[in-house]
Amino acid sequence: MPLLRLIAENIGPFEKLDIDFSDGNGKPHLGPHILAGVNGSGKSTVLRAIAWALDKGKHGFPMEEWRHSLRPVGSKTLVQVSSGGRYIDAMTGDTDPESADELHEWAADLGFADSGLAATHSGLRVGAAGEFKLRGESFALAAYAPSRSLSHVTAPAASPLPNGLTGCLAFESTVQNLAVQRWLVDLFARRALAKEQRQDFEFYERSLNRVQNALKAVFDDPDVRIEPELGPILEPRLHFHGRRLNFSQLPDGVRTTLGWIADFMMRQELATGKSTALLLLDEVDIYLHPRWQRVLLPALRAALPDVQIIASSHSPFVISSCPDAKIHVLTVDNDGIAHAQRPQDAPFGESVTATLRDIFGVESDFDLRTERDLKEWDDLKKAQAAGKLNSVQKNRLIRLGEDLSSRSEELRLIVSSPPKISSSLLHSLQSSNGKRAKKPVVRRRKAKLA
Repeated sequence: MPLLRLIAENIGPFEKLDIDFSDGNGKPHLGPHILAGVNGSGKSTVLRAIAWALDKGKHGFPMEEWRHSLRPVGSKTLVQVSSGGRYIDAMTGDTDPESADELHEWAADLGFADSGLAATHSGLRVGAAGEFKLRGESFALAAYAPSRSLSHVTAPAASPLPNGLTGCLAFESTVQNLAVQRWLVDLFARRALAKEQRQDFEFYERSLNRVQNALKAVFDDPDVRIEPELGPILEPRLHFHGRRLNFSQLPDGVRTTLGWIADFMMRQELATGKSTALLLLDEVDIYLHPRWQRVLLPALRAALPDVQIIASSHSPFVISSCPDAKIHVLTVDNDGIAHAQRPQDAPFGESVTATLRDIFGVESDFDLRTERDLKEWDDLKKAQAAGKLNSVQKNRLIRLGEDLSSRSEELRLIVSSPPKISSSLLHSLQSSNGKRAKKPVVRRRKAKLA
């Protein structure tokens, strides 16, 4: 169920919001779609507006917290989705049924009068197997925010498995710790039993490999793998950096990423008959080392080829990492009102410095103090070239140059003057190149006649 468009009014920092998730030709784009902008520009609001429209009060969406993002009147969201080439609108506003007519009028004003909006709620429903169904087509759906939900449990094999929709839009608490570990233990156990009884075990093998291959790619380590601990407790463990760790022993970046990857793949498997899926990720790069940030989205794109991914990020490594990504830059004006810019192609092939400048508006490569000192040094150099330095400024220029040079080799190269080549060094260089060296000319001063 890929999205085509999100339209909203009076939510969070937005008065009006219109985000295009299409490929530009009227078809959904699987992305990844990356939301970028300063704090307070509404990145998390966009993700939660989508979840609000699809939750219908049944799938864990944190409604009580979300109410603080709504205006007293007029807060509404419309999500346009595609299903087998058909276009259907899912929308929500106040929970009061009396607001339905107003919402329908709003949708009609947006040009959706002929799109079958009245039938949306009967078209968007929950199937018996725990999956969303849209006009008969099923899909998986989940939303995640940074969370250390995974932890060691004493008896994962005894935990019940949920359906694919249990708490799927809860963000911080979407990851079902007990269920994920029960699911992984089940896969190991069923694969072993199927092999022993000479039955088909490929389904369990594929499920395990999907999780493990995704982790290998994200963490850029072919030795990362999930292994069963047989005693005294049957539990999954992660082989990481040569150690077998339970889920409470994992580093935060690994724990968080493994949590939502395994949880989402479990939900996909539990949503029987699924064809496509939607994955919402808030602050996808948190806790991750820059080396992992660079490979995260390409790894997800390979591991989840049929999933539309919409994520928020503050990392230039994430934003410039995936060639097919669409970047949605959010800005805030002087009145504190947020605006969504037109989507642009990812700056694939550009340097991180260029991404910082073009997407994040960070002009300097250095820290604030160094940026300030370089500006002063540059101004003094310009004054020196114009012959306008006094003695105090000359001394300041010298001290600044020495200070900047001592901070890093990069700064030393910036502030250092081109070196002078002595006649003896030039003579030596010419000799090493096989050229016949000329004797340096020694000019003698004539002695003054008495």
